[in-house]
Amino acid sequence: MNRRIPAMKMALLSALTISPAVLAYGGGGGGGGSSCEEPRFSKATPDDKATVPALGEFQVQVSGNTDLDTLDIKINGQKVQPAITPLRSGDSQILAKPAAPITTPGKVRITLRARSRDGCETFQAIYVEIKP
Repeated sequence: MNRRIPAMKMALLSALTISPAVLAYGGGGGGGGSSCEEPRFSKATPDDKATVPALGEFQVQVSGNTDLDTLDIKINGQKVQPAITPLRSGDSQILAKPAAPITTPGKVRITLRARSRDGCETFQAIYVEIKP
């Protein structure tokens, strides 16, 4: 006897056997939440791996999506209060000065941390060498 599976049952059977593979492969957007853009630091002066005779100040630009209230700058582990100047581009110019100019030979670590208005956090470390 020749048994035939009706077309509808065959389609249903095919869908059930294929869909787990398809679902495992696809799934849309990556983290399950909305995307978030981190703040960006640029145009650091002195820049990373620079050699200078002394460090009396540090400047950097921060992107316009930064929540400036979350900006945290440390020079050799000491928190510094930066001066913030808004720029026409929407970014901000940051000026940070240590309590006293650093003239002792060696490496200085400058850390930058901030959150975007969306809540994404970024961290960057810059190393400057003091060589009188």
